[in-house]
Amino acid sequence: MKTKLMVLALVGSTLSACATTYTVTPVDTGLAKVTYESGRSTTDLEQKNGAVKVTPLGVLKNGRVSFAVAAYNKTSKAANLGSENFSASMGGQPLHVYSYVQLEKEAKTAANWATVAVALSGAAAVYSANQNAYSTTNSTLYAPGARVYRATSTTYDPTAAALGTAAATAATAGGIYAIRSELDSTLNRLSDSILQTTTVEPDHAFGGQIIVAKPKISPPYTVEVVGRWNDEDYVFRFNVQAVK
Repeated sequence: MKTKLMVLALVGSTLSACATTYTVTPVDTGLAKVTYESGRSTTDLEQKNGAVKVTPLGVLKNGRVSFAVAAYNKTSKAANLGSENFSASMGGQPLHVYSYVQLEKEAKTAANWATVAVALSGAAAVYSANQNAYSTTNSTLYAPGARVYRATSTTYDPTAAALGTAAATAATAGGIYAIRSELDSTLNRLSDSILQTTTVEPDHAFGGQIIVAKPKISPPYTVEVVGRWNDEDYVFRFNVQAVK
């Protein structure tokens, strides 16, 4: 649980600290339709064996792009859903989709450095009030030779985030409306959780957040996200542009 919270803190801090504002807008491909919910754009696609919905969350401080994804299982058999079900590319060049384990490793490395820096400097904690679920600690280390090192660590308050966490539930009725409602409900509950491999039962949905690697060029560019789900490909495209 502790490392899971570290991963969420790492992603949350990078998402909220962008110096430049970006827009990530889904493209209507003709198959994947774009809709708006409370002013937020999203895109979904239903096929024979299931349905997938992808909502752009934004560009992180490190240039990576974050998406909330959800998949609905229309088959009669259980199927596994995880970050391994998704791939991404830009201009035909593959972009890495990070697994939970990889993000966990990054979070541990960042936390270990921050812990050492705080211990050596003895600096007092300074907490940020920008987010209910996050607090930030800044520390300064003065080394011989007048060299100065600064570190920032982010911790996560599980109590503050508890209201936004829940397991996916089954759809209560058939048809596209019920499927979309289930996808919407799943995304609302799980979009703040990094997607980990989970077995999805028939007529159930599950989802979470995926992180796509930073392209080698600056915006504007188009990112293609493909979900491989129940032996079907779900193709989505997103335009990324800098606002300022």
